[in-house]
This record gives sequence, C-alpha cells and structure tokens, in this order.
Amino acid sequence: MKIPNWRLNVLIGLNCFILFFLLFEHLVRVPVWMQVIGRVHPMLLHFPIVLLLMAGIFINFSRQLEKTLSIKPLIRETLFVAALTAAITVIMGLLLAQEEGYEGGNLQWHKWTGVGISFLSGVLVCAQGLQYTRYRFWFAAVTNLCLLLVLIAGHFGAALTHGEQFVFEPLKQNNTEVFDINTAQVFDDAVLPILKAKCLSCHNAGKSKGELILADSASMAKGGKNGALLQAGNPTESLLIQRLMLDIEHEHHMPPKGKPQLTPEELTLLQAWVAKGAQFNLPVATLNADDSLLLAIGAVYPIHKEENFDFPAADAKQIEKLSTPYRVIRVLADGSPALSVSFYGADFYTDQALAELEPIAQQIVSLNVDGMPIGKQGLETVAKFKNLRDINLNDTPIDDAGLTALHALPKLGSVRLSGTAITAAGIKELLANDALRRVYIWNTPITNEEVSQLTASFPTKVVEMGFVDDGQTTLSLTVPQITPARTFFRDELQITMSHPIPGVEIRYSLDGKEPDSSNSTVFDKPISIRSNQQLSVKAFKEGWAPSPTIVRGYVRSAKTPDRIVMEGRPHYLYPARREISFFDLESGGNNHADGKWQGYLKSPLSAVMHFDEPTAIDTLTLSVMQNYQGITYMPVYAPEYIEVWGGADTTEEKLLAKLSPVPGKPEQLEGHRLIDCPIHTTNLRYLKLIARPYRKIPDGYPGAGGEAWLFVDEIILK
Repeated sequence: MKIPNWRLNVLIGLNCFILFFLLFEHLVRVPVWMQVIGRVHPMLLHFPIVLLLMAGIFINFSRQLEKTLSIKPLIRETLFVAALTAAITVIMGLLLAQEEGYEGGNLQWHKWTGVGISFLSGVLVCAQGLQYTRYRFWFAAVTNLCLLLVLIAGHFGAALTHGEQFVFEPLKQNNTEVFDINTAQVFDDAVLPILKAKCLSCHNAGKSKGELILADSASMAKGGKNGALLQAGNPTESLLIQRLMLDIEHEHHMPPKGKPQLTPEELTLLQAWVAKGAQFNLPVATLNADDSLLLAIGAVYPIHKEENFDFPAADAKQIEKLSTPYRVIRVLADGSPALSVSFYGADFYTDQALAELEPIAQQIVSLNVDGMPIGKQGLETVAKFKNLRDINLNDTPIDDAGLTALHALPKLGSVRLSGTAITAAGIKELLANDALRRVYIWNTPITNEEVSQLTASFPTKVVEMGFVDDGQTTLSLTVPQITPARTFFRDELQITMSHPIPGVEIRYSLDGKEPDSSNSTVFDKPISIRSNQQLSVKAFKEGWAPSPTIVRGYVRSAKTPDRIVMEGRPHYLYPARREISFFDLESGGNNHADGKWQGYLKSPLSAVMHFDEPTAIDTLTLSVMQNYQGITYMPVYAPEYIEVWGGADTTEEKLLAKLSPVPGKPEQLEGHRLIDCPIHTTNLRYLKLIARPYRKIPDGYPGAGGEAWLFVDEIILK
C-alpha cells in the first residue's frame, strides 16, 4: 500500500514537534491563548482511542474480513486518522500539563504512554509501504501494543482527573469496615473520606491545583499557594471552609460547579472539626455524647451500623425446629447470620430449654432471659455462646457466683443485671472483661458510693444505675404533643393535643397568658384556628411538676400568587424547594437542613410574585430563623433590610415598603420570627420582595463585623 508523501510528512512533523517539546519542556512557557488549545485535550482524546480500536479489529481479523471487504484501504485510512489525532492529542496534553497543578507519577505515566501511542501509530502508517501479507504478524503485534498503551494511558489519565484508584473505588466502598466509634479517628475515618470523595480529584499528588494536596494530614498542614488551609478553632477564617462556602458560581468555589458537591451534613462536619481545633489525631471515643463534632459525625456516618459477622448462618430448618411461642429466635438483620433469642413465660422456662440452643450457639449474639428462673446449668450453657454481645439477666436469681460464667464470653459488650442480687465485688470482676462496655444495675444492693468507685476503677466502662428515688424528688412532665406540627394555614386549622402519660390534664390559652391548673381552658376537643393566634399549652398531673409551657404561633396565609419567579438564588447547600417552599405552608423547624429553610449568605433573597387578577394586600410577612450561636459557625439573623416593590404591572413598579428590622436581643432571642411589612395596596398584580442578609453585623451583637446567614421558610400575604 503506497502512502502519499504529504501524509508521511504531516505525521513526521507532528512527532518531531512532540520530541522537541519533550526535550525542552522545562523551558516552555505556554501563552494564554495556547492554554485554550491544551484544554481541548480531554475532548479530542476519544477519537484516537476509537480509531485505534477499529484498526486493531481490522488488522487482527484481516484474514476473515478480506473475504467480504476491501480491507487494505480501510486499514490505511483508519490508521492514518488514528495516528494524526493521536499526535494532535499528545501535543494538546503536553500544553495542558504545563498548567499549574499537574505533576507526579500519574502524569509521567500518562504522558509517556500517550507519546508511545503517537510514535507507534505513526510507525504503523509508515510501514504500510511494506508488503502487508508478509508482515501481517508484526502489524498485529504493534497494533495490539498500541491498544495496551491506550488502556494504560486511560487508567493514569483517570487517576489524574478523578483521583487514585478511581476505577476500583466502588469495590473498595462496598468492603469498607464498619465505622467503629470506639476505635475511629476523627480525621482519618470521618474527615478524610469526605475530602477523598469530593476534593481529591483536583488536589492529589498528580494534580494539585493551587499547589494544594488533600490526600493526607501532612499535605493539609502544609497548605498551598494561598497559604495555610486551616485556622484551628476558627472555621470562618479557615481557607478551606471559606472556599467551600462560596457561591457555587464563584470562580474559587470548591468543589467546582459540575463536580459532586458536599452535602450540608458533610460541610457541618468539616466546620465542627475545624472549630474543635482541626486535630489530626483526635479519637472519636474521646468526644462527649453531646459534642457538636460527634453529632456532626453521626449525621454523615451510620455509627450504629450493623456489625459484619465472620461466622456462617445457621440452618433455617434448625432455627424453625428450635423456635417455640416461649423461645423466640430472630435473625438480627436481613442477610445477617447473627441471631437473637428471647424467652417468655417464667412458668415454661427450664435450663434444658436453654441447653437445646447449643446447635446454634455460634450464631447467638443477643440473649434475653429477663425474669426467667435461670440456674447454674443455664449459665453454663450461656458460657458456650462465644459470639454473644448482649445479655439481659434482669430480675433473674443470678448472683456473684453465677456471674463467673460470663467471664468466658470474649465479645460480651453489654450486660443487664437490674433487679438481681449481685454486689459490687461481682461487678468489679465482670468489668475486667476487655470487651465489656456497659452494665445496667438498677435496683440492686450496690450503693451510689460503690458505683463511684467502680467508675473510677474502670473509667472507659459505663455503669448505669438509673434513677434512685429518695422520696423527695418531684419529676416534671414532658411537654404535650401538638398536631399538626405546621403553624401556617390557609383557611382553618384543627389542633389536637395529647400526652404519653395517662391521666395528664392539658390546659391552654389563646390570649398569650401562661396556662395554669385552675383558670385556663382544659383541652377536651380539637381547637379550630381561623385567624392568627398564639397558643400556649401546659400539662398538669397530681404528684408531678407541671410541664414547661409550649408556645405556638399560628399564622393565616390568605393569598397565594399565581406565579413566582426567583431572581435571587439561595445558597446551594440550602435551596429547600426554591419558590415552591415560600407558599407550601410548611414550617421550618430547629434544623436548618430539614429541607424547609432557604439559606442566603452574601446574596439577597429576591422573589417576584405575579397575580392574574388585581389583588388587595395589606401586609407581607416574612418568616425567618434567628440563631446567634450559629448553625454553620456563622450566626443567623433577621435580614438587614427588606424592600417590597409592586404595582399593576412591571412598568408601574414602585416602592411599597422598606424597613430595617431591629435585631433581637441575645438574651430574649426567639428562634422563629415573623416580620410584618405593611403595604396597603388594592390593585396589585406584581409584587417583588428583596431581603438582604447582613454583610456586616452591627456592633454590640454576636459576630459583630462579620457576615450573617438569612434563613426563610415562608412568605405570608394578608
């Protein structure tokens, strides 16, 4: 097959340019306009891949194909276009690699395998002048080598753009270990996985945008081109948090638009970690139960995940055979080999019934013999349940001698011994079991002083004694339950109330007064609300302290626009349901991430409402959140100012109201605030609301001088 000279000259010229670039790339400075050419590399690289694959099929199966096709021209044209696009793709890749952030072993492998593809495909084109049938084997061998290089180059290219082990990451995720709160590290097990999933594709050893690598603690501590990444204890001043909080359209927002974004829970976790001091060696087990960092971890990771057991499942027929109405055997979870066993009816229990479980002893992880007359033989059987994690021995005849049977259980983590005759000496020996984490000893001979001594001797173990009634303590009732939970309504709302404790009397008022046990109205039938009302509710019961007063404000939203257009965009983390959420009558709760609050930071809320018919509106009310302690380590304030514009149409727009709400005093702050804007208009078909969050919180208030969030859940028109 004769090859036109111009084709050879083009390929030789391109590959010579590649060779020249490789020799002097350390001296190359790529102008801006050529950077645009380099960035076409990810798009063009698919062409040589497909063309080389086609050429490989034609060459490897040429004997079969030449019976029906004129195969030689096909091979010639396909190889030439493949070699041409491969050379151009390599040149673009070399230009792209000159940009900041591309370095490391992945880049070198990707570059040199790409160069190899260009050179070898060029050799194949030039060699077509040889007698093809005589060198068919060598054509096939070189072509297959090109295809192998394509696979290698593609792998390292994916590692550059998507991070290490991108291809096999799903398999690794499916086999990850359970998040063990007792052994996990905050950074390694909670923070780093988020960074790897959402940030590592741009900040790894091979591609480090801004000279920043987020692959490990040492790289993060080093920072990047713009300086330190973290300010320990100060999330708002930490560059990492600042970039994450930028508007998604912002040039420096992380991750870039189009990439997977952090969820609100993941962002809160990172902020809580930085606020805690951004420690790289902080064990999760050292955090208090109410620590905001532990709560943030629990919102992202299912800490109470089912354990992965390493023993086989019991035979289903065996389980069915052993199950009776008084000996209930259940599988712990779908697909799990672990079993839980519960005994019922003390009159029907025998130690022999427990011994009959020995065929499934390996699978029993939870045993409940609460109230059963378990004896020595039964406890000896329990000692054979080597995988037992939890046992309930409440109200059984067990004593200190019987507890010794539990010492043989290496994985026992929780023991319930309430209502038994055990003593502090027996518990002390039991707590020596390394696996044991929690013991319940309500209503036992053990005293408070002895519990204090036990907890001092075993500070990592929990000895739960429960409430001890000294005859002088009066317990308080919990607040009544009010349904429905929403506080906005259109025409009428039926309110019902209940309390989980029988015999509780619920009293309420609708005049703003505190309910009392003698003069306030007793709730005995649903309350009908037809206008704005403040409902105060309190529970009473003889022998109990009254419940705290619960106050609910109900607001009637009389009018709804026919169309709503959002001109301002909420923060990407808190979009709620955009314009729909403003008139859905759904009240936002205390959780800013419950999907009912729209969040704004830096940019204002701007919503335009259209009415098909002229409408009279007296007041626009904005429902906002207030939280000066901050929900994402920035305080939440009412808006700095509100503007309401409107008219018969957009051409007759005029300012109807403008006000600057006075921030609530911190000591009297209410979490939910309604802000009324009187507008008094009768011929309205166009209404525009603008509410701007604080860009600079006024002096004398928490966070003074800084920015504030604005969270809105409803717009009410009356």
